[in-house]
Amino acid sequence: MKKILSIVGRDIKSGTRDWLIIYLAIAPILFALVIKALIPSVGSSGLNLVLMQGTDNDLAKYLSNYATVEYATDTDAMEERILRMDDVFGITQNSNGIELIKQGNETGNMDMLLSNILDKYVQSDLPDIPVIVEFSDVGWQMSPLKLQGGNIIIMFTAILGGMLILLNLVEEKMSNTISAINVTSATRSEFIIGKGLLGFILPVIGSICVVLILGFGSINYFMLLASLLGIALISIIIGFSIGVVNDEPIAAIASMKVTFIPVLASVFGYIYLPDKWQFVLYWSPFYWAYDSINDILMQTAVWSQVARNSIIIIIITALIFLLLKKRINQGLN
Repeated sequence: MKKILSIVGRDIKSGTRDWLIIYLAIAPILFALVIKALIPSVGSSGLNLVLMQGTDNDLAKYLSNYATVEYATDTDAMEERILRMDDVFGITQNSNGIELIKQGNETGNMDMLLSNILDKYVQSDLPDIPVIVEFSDVGWQMSPLKLQGGNIIIMFTAILGGMLILLNLVEEKMSNTISAINVTSATRSEFIIGKGLLGFILPVIGSICVVLILGFGSINYFMLLASLLGIALISIIIGFSIGVVNDEPIAAIASMKVTFIPVLASVFGYIYLPDKWQFVLYWSPFYWAYDSINDILMQTAVWSQVARNSIIIIIITALIFLLLKKRINQGLN
């Protein structure tokens, strides 16, 4: 264990010196923050208003018939709420009457509709407003961007973990130190475990960060962890299979492009292929990982499904490792 940790420590020093580990570690977090910024809020598609606390009850009750109403404690809080990404209008009431406050970049003509609603309140003799408000329950829903975006980022953490492994291997080959494994006290197994440990941990930690940032807080984290361990195994296969055959970083990174094919094929095939054609993707470990993560994020996964998919991923990665074992051993010589 001491020798393994020594190898990991050397990779950490090397990676932080070149900012490699930092870049690869924060990449999923940055992607998740971008997705979160693009996700519309729950009320962004309707008429949303913010009133001051203490607003006349009759006005508040009247507006609640046509819009979603929330309250601000002061003008600064109201301004902050209006300036957020979704479309929210502010309504204030003073001695001069009722004032409509808006940011100016709202979509559609909701401000005109709101003006008509307020005119009707002020002048009760006006004809009824041609607005029909209906409520329906369509069940619990999630933004497709949040679900699919988060799932895809988690899939790509396997590639980032593999990239970390392969770049560390390439650095060893460039410095001609990889062949020293044959004359050191560390065994080849210890060297492989040490080199693969960071790439194994990165997808797990990165994926958990993505889940927390995007607000999947109430999922089953034990199921998530079980699935992430399978994804982390994929990282090791990617890292060693590509890293041992490349002698410089640019070529190694270029070789990573081939891994995008099974990831994207698995994701879009899972989404768009009819059930009768899903079997064409059974060869891809990313397909089974996506199936687990998707249902875990939707909170519909069951342990039998997660266990089955994790076992399949382990079997596929083990078969790939056996097929590439000779190639990896040759690359480590």
